[in-house]
Amino acid sequence: MNRYFCLLASALFFFACSDDSSSSSPENSENAESQQEYQHVSIDKEKHRIVVSQDAHTVEFCTLHQNAFSWGEISYEADQGSDVSTYEIHGDTLVVFFNGNTDDPHYYLGGSTEKIYGEWKNTGCFKYQDNVICPSKEDRDFEEQYKELVLTISENKFQEEQVYKSAYFKYDDYMNSAYLLNLYAVLENEFTGLTVGLSGTLFSPEPETYIKTIEKETDIEVLEQTKTAKKFKLDGKTYDVKITDVERDSLDYKVAISVKSGDKECSYEERQVNVTKENCKDQTTEGLQNYDAQRNSQDTLAIRGTIVNAVGLDEFELCIKEIIEL
Repeated sequence: MNRYFCLLASALFFFACSDDSSSSSPENSENAESQQEYQHVSIDKEKHRIVVSQDAHTVEFCTLHQNAFSWGEISYEADQGSDVSTYEIHGDTLVVFFNGNTDDPHYYLGGSTEKIYGEWKNTGCFKYQDNVICPSKEDRDFEEQYKELVLTISENKFQEEQVYKSAYFKYDDYMNSAYLLNLYAVLENEFTGLTVGLSGTLFSPEPETYIKTIEKETDIEVLEQTKTAKKFKLDGKTYDVKITDVERDSLDYKVAISVKSGDKECSYEERQVNVTKENCKDQTTEGLQNYDAQRNSQDTLAIRGTIVNAVGLDEFELCIKEIIEL
């Protein structure tokens, strides 16, 4: 399989998992605790089903309605068991099909296959064209230094959460990150539709040996490199990539990126904010690119995690395409 497709598929797998999960942060931990008051989980071992029911309840969210952010409550009706997931057990591996979706299995280790209840670590495996593709133990060990996807199954909780390690927040070698691999793929026209925006990939570490392997395979000659800048040659062109500004505080970040080739320079800024009651009203829809939210029946977005805003992203994407075509 194409190396860049593996990278992209892994990223898509992560975001797919994230749709029903949240990051491990104080604000989300508070939501998780309140969730346990109204959520009830039962295991049907005979039919291999995990059934989640909920009492009628209200939840506080940062809501987005008609382009305005405000803190408020959203009410939910009681749901007696319509949320049904299925599972299989293969040796010490738990395979979960959320909402019964057999085309999207999630693979876990670390819990008890006899009890099912407990904490399970996502292996990073995913299904592609009837094949199960898994990262090597070396890649998995590297990833687990920084973050893990953990599925908790108990009588009052059925949720997958991204758990970040302290090393994740200390990582600052941005030129050895998933962002660079995405950029390389775009500059090579491996994926014409692949965006090099969403700078959160800057904070997704990649082994230096793997980066160098990709560079060798694609004839990328690195001329200069620091943790925040890289100068390299690709297909006869010289590129300068620079992180011109970066600020990080837990899941919050602000970053400015520049990519230059010849006389043409492309740049944009991006920020991510973990939304709380205190900062909710300060958010804006200008440049809104991504958010962790769910929509209720009144077309209101209930933000339950982070939002990402960018300045000049569309212009940046167009500028990169123009550099490639020069």
